Amino acid sequence: MSENIIPLEKPTIESIFKQAFKTMVDQIVVCVVNTVIFGFVCVILCVTIIGILAIPAVVGGYTESMIRAARGEKVEIGDFFKTGFNKFGTLLGAGILFFFGVAIGLICFVLPGIYLMVRWFFVTQLIVDKNAGISEAFQQSGKMVSSIFWEVLAVFILISVIEAMGGAIWIGLLITIPYVALVSAHYYLGLFLEEKDQIEDDE
Repeated sequence: MSENIIPLEKPTIESIFKQAFKTMVDQIVVCVVNTVIFGFVCVILCVTIIGILAIPAVVGGYTESMIRAARGEKVEIGDFFKTGFNKFGTLLGAGILFFFGVAIGLICFVLPGIYLMVRWFFVTQLIVDKNAGISEAFQQSGKMVSSIFWEVLAVFILISVIEAMGGAIWIGLLITIPYVALVSAHYYLGLFLEEKDQIEDDE
């Protein structure tokens, strides 16, 4: 997989939302159509327990397609399934761990659950983009977030508000779901590039 085809700036809250908007406008058709396919498949899979187990793979594939879009790579309609199901086991294991970790945290006075959601913000991106294992993805995500926890929390709150706005008018989800995914993709790419630059400077 090619690295950073488009220039990536040091991420700020303002820059990632602007970059995501530009990417969304540039690839509006494929973003919306893939979101329709993504949503339809997830609804169908929710009908059975076996189907539910496949949802992390679908989410992972969709997430990876948005990372490619954020990089400026070509994304085709419906091409996100292969990547997700190629990493089915890892995505399923990570999804189960994420769900139970956050659920237990939310039960324990809510705040621990929010903390884990923020700390594990980039787990899926690391699995589908860097081929990280389950343990590695959780550790790397925590490392990426550790020094900027409050900033990531702010982004998390903002995208939650955007998702809620889209959910208030169902048709709005066709715009807010891909936009939020692109915000997360640009944030992930920017932070990963920044971390890579810091390592090179240390060397």
